[in-house]
Amino acid sequence: MNNLKHVLTTKDFLVTGNTFHIVKNLETGILETHPKPTLAELPKYYDSQEYISHNQKSLGIISFCYKQVRSVSTKRKIKICAKELKKMSLKKRARVLDVGCGTGYFLAKCLEKGWSVKGVENNINARNVLPAIIFKDIVDGLKPLIYQSEKFDLITMWHSLEHLHDLKVVIQDMKKLLSPTGVILVACPNHKSFDASFYKENWAAYDAPRHLWHFDKKAMKALFLTHNFQLTETLPMLWDSFFVSILSEKTLRNNLFFLRGLFVGLISNVKALFSGQYSSLIYILKTKRKIK
Repeated sequence: MNNLKHVLTTKDFLVTGNTFHIVKNLETGILETHPKPTLAELPKYYDSQEYISHNQKSLGIISFCYKQVRSVSTKRKIKICAKELKKMSLKKRARVLDVGCGTGYFLAKCLEKGWSVKGVENNINARNVLPAIIFKDIVDGLKPLIYQSEKFDLITMWHSLEHLHDLKVVIQDMKKLLSPTGVILVACPNHKSFDASFYKENWAAYDAPRHLWHFDKKAMKALFLTHNFQLTETLPMLWDSFFVSILSEKTLRNNLFFLRGLFVGLISNVKALFSGQYSSLIYILKTKRKIK
């Protein structure tokens, strides 16, 4: 524990109310949730109708906001993916793997583009509401795909890396599944953003203990560099600051949580125009090429 520095104490606001600590690993620069639940313990922390990303039938203003943001964000994600695929000059149908695909919304949109898709999702609640058109293409882990010698042009992780128990194993497995010219796209909350510093232990994107890891740009770059990936581009997710701030205000039980969240989210984005520290970031990563 000598290489861990305490940052703040928060709690599980969604299911149990249990207390957790956010600590910084001084070797990796990554913030970690402690105590980290075991793989056997994790499912109980997702067992809530209010965990919107795994529940298509959620109601209320938060669910409405989530679905609106998801729709707009997914259109942008598809554009980013299409741009990366265009750079590859593919002469075959693009193959996309979404790790942590949730209810399959992104993959369904990929199918509309004519891309071949696979998804990884181990949460039973999310798998139960997958669209029939992609259900057969979803597996509960990366290993089955490795055994089948699958290769993908794009591997995406939209707010899923922070949920995965063993970062090293996951990145190694993705590397085995990526085509030689392929790209990994990772989206994660950024704890260096203004909204994170404003809400501190009440910042909704800490989401302990479902989020086991918490990244900033420097830590993300270093993590993938150890696996021979280079960070080629970082892109903002502008809508996340509003949604995360609204959730944070709701946690604080403010009557005007919606309006206050919009205001703080706006401030966060304005500040990020100068600092680059947006509430969430998309990282575009490619295998480092050997210099001949």
